[in-house]
Amino acid sequence: MKVLFTTLREPSHLLAITPFISAFQRGGHEVAVAAPPDFGERVTATGATFFAFGHPGEEGLKGTWARMRGMSTEELKQIAWGELFAGLCAGAAIPGLIETIERWKPSLVASESHEFAGHVAAAKVGVRHIRVAICAEAAEHEIRSCAAPYVDAHRRSWGLPPDPDGEQIRKEGAVTLFPPSFDAKDPAGSPVLHFRVAQREAAPLPDWWNGSNAPFVYMTLGTVAGRFEAIHATYRAMLDAIADQPVRALLTVGSNLPLEALGDVPANVHVARFVPQDDVIPHAAAVLCHGGSGTVLSVLAAGVPMVIVPQFADQPYNAERVAALGSGIALPLVNVGREALGEAVSRVVREASFRTAARAIADEIRALPLVDEVGSALEERE
Repeated sequence: MKVLFTTLREPSHLLAITPFISAFQRGGHEVAVAAPPDFGERVTATGATFFAFGHPGEEGLKGTWARMRGMSTEELKQIAWGELFAGLCAGAAIPGLIETIERWKPSLVASESHEFAGHVAAAKVGVRHIRVAICAEAAEHEIRSCAAPYVDAHRRSWGLPPDPDGEQIRKEGAVTLFPPSFDAKDPAGSPVLHFRVAQREAAPLPDWWNGSNAPFVYMTLGTVAGRFEAIHATYRAMLDAIADQPVRALLTVGSNLPLEALGDVPANVHVARFVPQDDVIPHAAAVLCHGGSGTVLSVLAAGVPMVIVPQFADQPYNAERVAALGSGIALPLVNVGREALGEAVSRVVREASFRTAARAIADEIRALPLVDEVGSALEERE
């Protein structure tokens, strides 16, 4: 089988679909990834063939970015998922993607769930298309709803049957690494196949705390939050919340945060730009995070309870599901203080019910088929 993945130029989106790219490669399938031109080096590093498609460029997007300043969360979602991703980005990508599909002739096009040119191009050429769900289903449903009118406009402009309600998007098959219990299903949604990645044994934690054996707390707001000044206060609140706790903590901040923005770092906290999450999360008594899908999936698979301070995008949906399943605590999106953070961390470390719920989800994930079975599973569904 020849499989063509499509993705926006977001490193976290490519990272989210990489387990499926690798699984098809291990299964002997021919794999390529189509993305904007400046993503070629990242794609090539996965071992997949790279095909470039069009992108509006910073000049083409700057007006939309400017309009988004000061908007509410709901307004931001409508513009980012609708006008930006499904509208401008997909519109620029579709012509080149159609050309690639006609030339390379894949038997399957698999688009990460924020990339909609793949849906239109595959329909135009008559190739099977699936969605790689990189968020929980509640977020996926809203992404599709925001995108529907823009995708419909693209379909009409390319001579395809209209789809004003987004029915064609909803009924497409999907694959995901989220466990079934985490998905608040859209009753009219697409059939979803759930898989897991193989877990490797975590490396020992370095001794960043001078021999302390206190409960370990891992803290992160992801790889991009540091570029937003409005979020810097959340880092400070996290440090203050942990300072007086009987724990040892690791805070990772990514490459964008100026370290001086943190101020004084408590003695029980080690700060790093980046560590492999799968090496530290299994050691944790709790994880304090933003609720990004990649981090949440790793924490769920490890059976660790979490405290989530969501910032944007799919993070509020993940926080809601974690709280609903009893495997952690969700805090407000804005103005969260050190007291609330400290109490929440203390509770998930101290109260056994959170770890029990988290371990139940980890058991559910371990019972799922390995992602290496994705190729045969999709061939059976043809």
